[in-house]
Amino acid sequence: MKTRKLVALAVAVLMLTSMASTIAAATEASPFPPMEPLSPEKVTFTAFIAQQPTGMTDITTNTFTLWLESVTNVHLDMDVVQTDGMKDKLTLMLASNDYPEIILAGAGDNAFKIADLVKYGTDEGILIPLNDLIEQYGTNIKARWAENPRIKEQMTAKDGNIYAIPSIDSGGISHGNVGVKLWMNQQWLDNLGLDMPTTTEEFKNVLIAFKTQDPNGNGIADEIPLTGAINTWCGDPYIFLLNAFDYYDPYTPIKLKDDVISLCANTEGFKEGLKYIKDLYENDLIDPASLTQNEQQMSAIGNNKDAVIVGAATCGHMAMFIDITNLDLSKQYDNIFPLEGSNGYRGIPYTTQPSASDFQFAITDKCENPEIAIQWADLFCGEEVSVLGSVGVQGKQWDLADPGTFGMDGITTAKYKYGEAYYDSSADANDAWGWALKLIQPDYKDLFQVDGDIYDPSNYEARLWQATAKLRPYAADVQQIPNLWLSGDDSARISALETPLKDYIKTSIVEFITGKKDIDADWDAYINGLNKLGAEEYIALYQAAYDALEN
Repeated sequence: MKTRKLVALAVAVLMLTSMASTIAAATEASPFPPMEPLSPEKVTFTAFIAQQPTGMTDITTNTFTLWLESVTNVHLDMDVVQTDGMKDKLTLMLASNDYPEIILAGAGDNAFKIADLVKYGTDEGILIPLNDLIEQYGTNIKARWAENPRIKEQMTAKDGNIYAIPSIDSGGISHGNVGVKLWMNQQWLDNLGLDMPTTTEEFKNVLIAFKTQDPNGNGIADEIPLTGAINTWCGDPYIFLLNAFDYYDPYTPIKLKDDVISLCANTEGFKEGLKYIKDLYENDLIDPASLTQNEQQMSAIGNNKDAVIVGAATCGHMAMFIDITNLDLSKQYDNIFPLEGSNGYRGIPYTTQPSASDFQFAITDKCENPEIAIQWADLFCGEEVSVLGSVGVQGKQWDLADPGTFGMDGITTAKYKYGEAYYDSSADANDAWGWALKLIQPDYKDLFQVDGDIYDPSNYEARLWQATAKLRPYAADVQQIPNLWLSGDDSARISALETPLKDYIKTSIVEFITGKKDIDADWDAYINGLNKLGAEEYIALYQAAYDALEN
């Protein structure tokens, strides 16, 4: 037994020594000034936090985790959960009164929404107001507010309090401005003498050619004209195509136009879009697996070793389905402009202003040192922690820019450059947090150098910047829905209505496409189903809240 303990101790010492070396290497020749500890003595917070399914081995031993603790003197006693089912676990935890001092609520659907902040902040007092704490300690937060006052406005609840910090870029162009992208194989178009399609009819003809004319030249009918994936960022293949007929946002069932809120998924344009997509599906132009497969399975198809077999794929960025370090493969694809449908519509969901709708960081009423907790969170709104937490280790995932190089806009002097490890999807990376916690980030991405071949992996962010910028003229003619801080009862009601509505719409889309439901014969039943789930009440609650905001 004694020998076993000695061996365990020796292993632990070796691990700590190795980690210390990694941290030291990460901070050598740092472009940032030394960071002062937030406390002279170590402070421990209990924390609820998500571990991403990819790109992270163990958040408790993550290089960034260890570095941040070493410089701040703040330790997180983490309750680590996986992203799947995270929101349900957090809800149960908050209801049981057995919750931690700080909550890192995750990204996307797992993040705190307005309804959550009203319930757990305004109504129940579990989440404490951050106003005074930010005023006294939030140096970086206030700097982001100064850059864009809209952010503070969107963070502030109807009762005047701020209950959480959102995940948001400060503004400007980021590839997150639009996730509804379709990436097409330009090499296949060239091989077949085809132009990039601009209409839905041209797009169908291109897919037919991809399927029937052997564009990869291997003599085998192995081509997949269009694929995608579910449960990932804009991966469902129908999202891009529906937007050729009417506005459709996969993350909210409503839209705002001319100060009127309405449903996206009950219009004639939406119906025509479903008919078009069903036709593609029936003609084997859409990969059936794209309606059930995950991102990893889509990537396996995109990176097929025997031959390039994907003609087009839908997802937020290209590295979700191909290995961008494979330059021969990466150079084949480009994102296309939004398609024009048969009804003349042409647009795309595009965020033109910062939108604070997903809140990631909150302090609960059980926190004993909230003034230190807010200072810790404030670091995530500054450049140093944004770079290290999102990108990784200096000298590995990034480094100092080369002299005389420029950033994304081609004018600003570059400060950083990406390293090969940042794009190496095969590496067992455990150096950054990524989406485990991103708060109000400064526009540090614009400071990464763009030099040489735009297809070089080190220029990938710049390539995405260009891919996003070219779509700006096609931003849909809708208004951005502001944060609507409803009353507790209205907020709870909207929350109760929203999930069933979204699930019903998503399920019905797939059923219409695959023929389980007939678009004409079952359309009225589908509309009745929306009404039975409270669609009219849902819209009325939102409209009343918006009207009250305007007045």
